[in-house]
Amino acid sequence: MLREVRRAVVGFGGLAFIVEAAGCGSRASRTRAAQAIGLLGTARRARHVLVDSGAVDALVGLMRDGDGPGRIVAGNALGIVSSHVDHLRLVARAGAVPLYVELLQGSEPLGKEIAEDVFCVLAVAEENAVSIMEHLVGVLSVDGGEEAKGAALDVVWDIAMYKHSVPVVRNSGAIPVLIGLMRHGSSDDLREKALRAISQLSYEEENREAMEEEGAIRLLIDLVNGDSDDLREYAAEALICFAEEPRYRERVSEIFEIPSFLAIQERLSRINAAGERMSSSMGLLTVEGLASDLDFGI
Repeated sequence: MLREVRRAVVGFGGLAFIVEAAGCGSRASRTRAAQAIGLLGTARRARHVLVDSGAVDALVGLMRDGDGPGRIVAGNALGIVSSHVDHLRLVARAGAVPLYVELLQGSEPLGKEIAEDVFCVLAVAEENAVSIMEHLVGVLSVDGGEEAKGAALDVVWDIAMYKHSVPVVRNSGAIPVLIGLMRHGSSDDLREKALRAISQLSYEEENREAMEEEGAIRLLIDLVNGDSDDLREYAAEALICFAEEPRYRERVSEIFEIPSFLAIQERLSRINAAGERMSSSMGLLTVEGLASDLDFGI
């Protein structure tokens, strides 16, 4: 863990031996080697050498064959070495996405957290986002653990903010699943997370069309009239987007007679105005801008 040691290992060509150790031997030694790869991969210079030495395949292998702790260590290390735009597609093509889904559905909170973070990085590449969304829809569509579904919804919300999210989300079938969770979610937390994703997706015209086909407008109006403050706020945000489009304006006109909606609308307007002023003075960090950097970390 000492910086001097890491520098020496990189400088004297030891990375290839550590990668080899992560790919063969006992699970315990492979896990230690994966931990070393994660520590060494925090250095940009080492990250490229690790990938060139076969670290991706070695770590994917440990995620597939290792025990619980080994899979988590390997998943974390792979997330670190993958955090460069040149490595995103390579990691996905090595078969990492289904293995991170298993971490997402596992019982370890740390595994879920790692999977969420790595998915958000890998999804910068559109082809990865397609695969990730398909798997997340699968997680949300089956009777699984509530924590796994909550983690999947967090990732869907993040992907919804990416520029390429519209075709990715539409083609994955996520919108009917999200609206189904809004209606019949097993907990308020799941319903809130599904609605948060819908509110973000509603900023795009094509998404609004798909939502309207699933009966989202009536459901959103009912939620604005509900008891939960968080659900009301997300529903109001989505309805504001619908109201800005002429073909939906009449269908949502009744919301302008609801005092709670008007209060939320005014507050969101102030927040958006403040955000626009900050953006003009500082500039926004976009996914595209992030992806254009030489390196970025998790």
